[in-house]
Amino acid sequence: MSDGEPIGEVVESSTRQFVAEVYEDADAPAFGHWVRVERGDTALLGLVSHVETGSYDTNRQAVALGLSPEERAEEMPMVQELLRTTVRAQVLAYRDREGRLRQTLSPHPPDIHDFVEPCPDEAVRGLEAPFDFLRTLVEHPDPAVPVDDLLVAVLRRVHAAHGGEHGGREALVTAGRALSRLLDDDHERLQSILRRVL
Repeated sequence: MSDGEPIGEVVESSTRQFVAEVYEDADAPAFGHWVRVERGDTALLGLVSHVETGSYDTNRQAVALGLSPEERAEEMPMVQELLRTTVRAQVLAYRDREGRLRQTLSPHPPDIHDFVEPCPDEAVRGLEAPFDFLRTLVEHPDPAVPVDDLLVAVLRRVHAAHGGEHGGREALVTAGRALSRLLDDDHERLQSILRRVL
């Protein structure tokens, strides 16, 4: 059962990814953070690979107003109502009916209007060695996203979820080793990723 507050709803869905519209009063999850969609006794876990804010009306584009946030809120409060924020999340794991966390695509995509919530650190810690979801990211990345930057963000979340400076190093080293094998010992690329993690 869910214990988090929904931050939005699924508005596009496929087996591999979903797009969620973020509620106006909610904070959008950051690039590289995990979100989940609870579905009864199962759940899908997705990695945020894209965050976008734009106009509700595709025929109208936002324009520069030259106002501070405070001035905009006072003089043109309706502007915020014309914008929407969406996040795209790549499905990389799911929890089955027996409660097992499987680091692979779910057999079923989320339904339109399913609630989306941020994953707590406990759920992120469940995505542990051998870090099979990293294989999906490396070998089948979202083509619109720089995969190395997403890997940096994922490793940061692994480190933070395991305690950061107070315990996250071991999980980070284990994930780094798994990533090294996936990158065919491309040490220069691995070093570039790891340098940007901490």
